[in-house]
Amino acid sequence: MQLTNTTDYAIRIICYLASKNQTIRTAELSRELKIPESYIPKITKELKKAGIVVASEGTHGGYTIAKKAKDISLKDVIFCTESTMAISRCLEKDRYCSRNYSDCCKVHKILLDLQNTFNNRLENVMISDIIHPGKDEYFGRFYVILKVDLKNDSYECIYSHCKDVQEEHKEWKSYQQFVENYTNKFVYKNDQQKIKDFLSYDLLRKDLINGCREEDISYRRRTDLEEDLFVWMELKKYVDSDENVAILTLHNAKVIPNTMVEMEQRLRQNEKDVSKQYWDMVSLLVAVLNHNNLIETEHQDDISFYTKQVYLQLKENYPEYHITDEEIENVSHLAPIHDIGKIRVPIEILNKHGKLTEAEMELVKEHPYVGAEMTLCFPNSFTTKELNQYSYDICRWHHERYDGSGYPDGLKGEEIPVCAQVVGLVDAYDALINERPYKKRLKHETAIRMILNGECGAFSDKILTCFLAAVMRPEWKKKVRDLNEKEKEVHKTDRSNDLVCYTSDFTNEYNQCRNSAK
Repeated sequence: MQLTNTTDYAIRIICYLASKNQTIRTAELSRELKIPESYIPKITKELKKAGIVVASEGTHGGYTIAKKAKDISLKDVIFCTESTMAISRCLEKDRYCSRNYSDCCKVHKILLDLQNTFNNRLENVMISDIIHPGKDEYFGRFYVILKVDLKNDSYECIYSHCKDVQEEHKEWKSYQQFVENYTNKFVYKNDQQKIKDFLSYDLLRKDLINGCREEDISYRRRTDLEEDLFVWMELKKYVDSDENVAILTLHNAKVIPNTMVEMEQRLRQNEKDVSKQYWDMVSLLVAVLNHNNLIETEHQDDISFYTKQVYLQLKENYPEYHITDEEIENVSHLAPIHDIGKIRVPIEILNKHGKLTEAEMELVKEHPYVGAEMTLCFPNSFTTKELNQYSYDICRWHHERYDGSGYPDGLKGEEIPVCAQVVGLVDAYDALINERPYKKRLKHETAIRMILNGECGAFSDKILTCFLAAVMRPEWKKKVRDLNEKEKEVHKTDRSNDLVCYTSDFTNEYNQCRNSAK
């Protein structure tokens, strides 16, 4: 199918009449639109039959548009001048098919789907869209993606073409509130009820196939709250009951492929930018800890290493935790900031030689609260949601203990997030094997026995099992040897290797922990 010159002339005539909104003579149409004057009467004759233009006789005669520009679609104009709009003979009224298979032919079904899409696009492009090129929303700029949590009445805007739109969504606390406010404020009156029905929270799970559903609907969005102006929109929803989530996209019905590509690129770039800001913030905090002598670069790497090794063992031993490689990487990189709350503790208390007073100890015990509060200022978006949760959990609860004896909240058992349990044990181990103002460093084997004996608080049998398995791995033993070599260089003394062969020493303890964990 190919549109003829007649159709091109007809579209140009209607657009010109709509933009002038007055009677225009044949000579002016011919001159301004570069159309042969002899063509105009027969083109306007077809447009008059369709009720799109009105012709008047006399010295002041000419042609005027019969409807408002917003009520005339491209489809209305094209169907006046083209003998057929079908892209294939089998889609015409006579349903011509060389083999009479149109009812079961797969090709016919594909072409019919394309034909319907083509017709809908033409139907949604109004003459008013063409003659008002200054408005962005007419050319596919409007695009919003929403994510709905099917477990509760909540949602979030994960992308928008406009920051103001995202801010407005933040004010609408619940999904039901969004549906009500959006339809009443922006949806054309005659389409409001069908959009409310389409978006109904109670119906999101209805008619699912294998737990999923994909559906779309067209509607009119008001572009001017004072006047009765609108633009055609498409609303798509994808429901996945297994993930307990529904994704909604609202976009201009005339959106073009390049705009879609641009939107996707911008979305990916935004995700990268927010993730980069997040890790830049983490690096900055670690640098502050370095400056305040609360953590050293080597110590930061050690904490990450220990955390990763225990986590890898946890993933291998206990698949019921559903630990992913991404979680292991993220938690191990976040582990060094567990003590960021100590930034607000006076340095003289942190570096005090000897036992702290009760008041000083209470001050130190506030650092989990402070650290967790600081993480709430980290960049927060859909892409950093899990990172924000890990950082908060680690900072707030790494001093909780499995029997409820820890602080600040006295959490017990599996109430303590796994990431906080692992970092809590690693922190205890690291504190024992490193020198502090108030203590000398202990041998690795001594530190391990103290942890197993509960001298650093209670840890779950599963975490202890994985810790013991990790310290017996070649990677951990190499780390210990490297640390001992560095210690020798610092003190210029010939210390024997702390960890000559503690694998056999702790085999019995490992087996006991493994049996207890089961």
